[in-house]
Amino acid sequence: MRDHDDHEERHAERHARRRERHLSRRERRHGDTRDEILLAAREVLLERGAADLSLREIARRAEFSPGALYRYFDNKDDVIKALADKAMGALLAEFDRVPAGLPPDERALELGMAYLEFARGNPADVAVIALHESTPHALPLTGEHRTLEEVVVGVFRDGVAGGVFTLADGEDPDFMAYGAWALVQGLAQFEQQQRPEIVDRVRSKQRLLLRVYINGLKTDWSSGS
Repeated sequence: MRDHDDHEERHAERHARRRERHLSRRERRHGDTRDEILLAAREVLLERGAADLSLREIARRAEFSPGALYRYFDNKDDVIKALADKAMGALLAEFDRVPAGLPPDERALELGMAYLEFARGNPADVAVIALHESTPHALPLTGEHRTLEEVVVGVFRDGVAGGVFTLADGEDPDFMAYGAWALVQGLAQFEQQQRPEIVDRVRSKQRLLLRVYINGLKTDWSSGS
């Protein structure tokens, strides 16, 4: 009887392992197909922008039928969010390299420099993030987007809480973070559009430009218009 029970137990384990292998292969195929679609979608998004993104064109580039795409994505907003999530995840990995124990002003500076370095090596990812933020209608925030905002806004909130940064009347740390984000985005875009000799000059001063902005947040700037 014991031998019979052992045989049944081994049979069940073998069946479970076969089922697990089968599921993992199926999941891998699903993941590979999804990645193929996202690769094609990224090409179309960067060429046409969020407003003109077409699921039909994505399907053509990925060599799928339009109907097959709906097995992986509900609509084009779902595609844009998935692309942005991957890009923001890659950016967050760079932000993770910045030491968490730095004072808020130094951490803000290093996060800005990390963004610029990331943008230099991954211009398509930065473009995807910008396109996600500039869709004609607001898209729900993805998990990666929320985390990214928490990291960027959080350093300025810490600075205000610790007395490093001074708030103007009626403003909040979010306003500081948006200003810093606009500055690094502008510097990154400038690098991509200007002549190499001008880019080299500005790149050598990027750290200084960021420090000027951050140091300005330590003073009373409420009188500015």
